[in-house]
Amino acid sequence: MESKSDFFLTEQEVDELTGIGQGRTERVGAQFVKMRKFDLQARQLRTMGIPFFVNARGRPIIARAFFTGAKLEAPSRPKWQPSVLIKGDA
Repeated sequence: MESKSDFFLTEQEVDELTGIGQGRTERVGAQFVKMRKFDLQARQLRTMGIPFFVNARGRPIIARAFFTGAKLEAPSRPKWQPSVLIKGDA
């Protein structure tokens, strides 16, 4: 069981938001394809225009800030410099 996160929606909250709580089999042309819950949720989130990323388990992760209106800033990355310009290298 997951605990409530301050930063991301829980798996149960994503189930509720998307209306998808389990996988299913879909017909694609003449074949039947088994769709995982997380894949169906990601497709629904794209349709809804809700930004998310997929974690290593394949689960869509949604920032709670999207719904609360809090501004998120990407962490700053150090600017690349060639090593010959970096002081202190000998």
